[in-house]
Amino acid sequence: MSRKAIKNAKIIDGSSSSWFWGSLLIEKGEITEIISGRRAEKLSSRYNFTSTDEVIDAQGDFLAPGFIDIHTHSDLTLLAQGKAASKVQQGVTTEVIGNCGSSPAPYGETDKETIKTELADYGLELTWRTFPEFLSILAQKKTSVNIVPLLGLGAVRSAVGGYSNQELSGKELKEAKEIIADAMEAGARGVSSGLIYPPSSYSNTAELISLAKVASAYGGLYATHLRNEGCDLVAALKEALTIGEQAEIPVQISHHKVSEKSCWGLVAGTIKMMENARQRGIDVTCDLYPYLASNTGLASLIPDWAHEGGKEKLLKRLKEPTARDKVLTSLAETGENRGWDKIMVSHLAGGAHQKFAGSYISEIAQSWKVSGAEAVIKILQDNELRAGMISFAMCEEDLIEVLTSRLSMIGSDGSSLAREGILAKGQPHPRNFGTFARVLGKYVRDKKILPLEEAIHKMTGKPAARLGLAQRGIIKPGNKADLVLFSAEEINDKATFKEPFQYPEGIKRVMVAGENVVKDKEHQRVYPGELIRA
Repeated sequence: MSRKAIKNAKIIDGSSSSWFWGSLLIEKGEITEIISGRRAEKLSSRYNFTSTDEVIDAQGDFLAPGFIDIHTHSDLTLLAQGKAASKVQQGVTTEVIGNCGSSPAPYGETDKETIKTELADYGLELTWRTFPEFLSILAQKKTSVNIVPLLGLGAVRSAVGGYSNQELSGKELKEAKEIIADAMEAGARGVSSGLIYPPSSYSNTAELISLAKVASAYGGLYATHLRNEGCDLVAALKEALTIGEQAEIPVQISHHKVSEKSCWGLVAGTIKMMENARQRGIDVTCDLYPYLASNTGLASLIPDWAHEGGKEKLLKRLKEPTARDKVLTSLAETGENRGWDKIMVSHLAGGAHQKFAGSYISEIAQSWKVSGAEAVIKILQDNELRAGMISFAMCEEDLIEVLTSRLSMIGSDGSSLAREGILAKGQPHPRNFGTFARVLGKYVRDKKILPLEEAIHKMTGKPAARLGLAQRGIIKPGNKADLVLFSAEEINDKATFKEPFQYPEGIKRVMVAGENVVKDKEHQRVYPGELIRA
């Protein structure tokens, strides 16, 4: 492998320290030396570069560690296409998968057909059963980004207890613990929960503590989509802190926010709660994405009780008059609280009503001359639940409150997508394409909400320390040469809710293990990423 050097750069090392002028030498995928100052000629005098070496003149642009996306859902999209185009184009070099309680393994009979259907969308077959088997397959996949895996506790619960809304039996709990232990030994960095999504939502606090203790014994962390992100946010956070305290496990609050207008402002209090918890010895931090809209499955609007038993039973309930009326009542309350004109259909993977991808529920309801609640049910029925939504439900003040907290990091909550091919479907959230550039352009440069070095720290050194990634997140000799070169003046996200398939501006070069993955805005079709096992 040829050597590389980067000269005339303003280096932000990822530690939150002030930037400095400097040059780097890269050999065998690692940073071997940093020369401080603007005397780039030292490189040439000290090293005899050959024609096979590459010397890159940064021309005064900023050089930072590659961005670590601490919260993603790229579990299957990375299997489908290892280029990770929408992520590397915004400077991401490492993705953390298995969030919100969801991972492709293990799975029970209830979920088997659903996973097979999702894989078929990408031309893939289901060839694993256990989490270690899934990691073995993922490790063989050539990817342009590094991958850090978490185990989804929702997947674990489904595998041992299906979609039953009751406590796990002693036998089921024992089996669940064994699955977690096997996953941790195979390299999982921790476990995650998604407590608004069945069957994860059927777990009580005691069960979560018991399962988290297994991950804790292996030095893992507990990442959680809280049980409520509305007016019961405080109680939901208290539960997460209780789990962290009693299981003696680090807690990562996923995409911390309030998604009900009547309760905006609660995050100021929950940030203080986390600070106070840290004083008591509870290791809690959080992450966020820089948008005022969330993105999840449309079926998440359906109340938990209707999901019991899984997909087929839910679809059956949507046809049965009494159950359907009960669901309609619940949805009507949701529409009144959120507003159907604030909920957009993002994708229709089931194939029905494709013309409505990107339309609001209110528009669809008007077109069909039905209520918003009835429109939701029809979309779900006709697509066999395979529909997504974008919900505009947050406020800028809350976002800034979390962004400026010393406890927060940046995570897209998105997937590796692309502007063409099998990963360019529907109307995805722009966060898949623009998260990191948006923070650096809008909130650092334009709004001056954060110093540049602090923002980079939230994308690099901070998540690296959180995940225990010893050789990443900081620019220093001996660390992997995962790097991003960008212009602070030019960096800008271009993806919008109406036109999401746009890569950002201002990213000059992205390296993974010293290889140019993005150069002159083009993906170089190289795959130096690795599965980083714990």
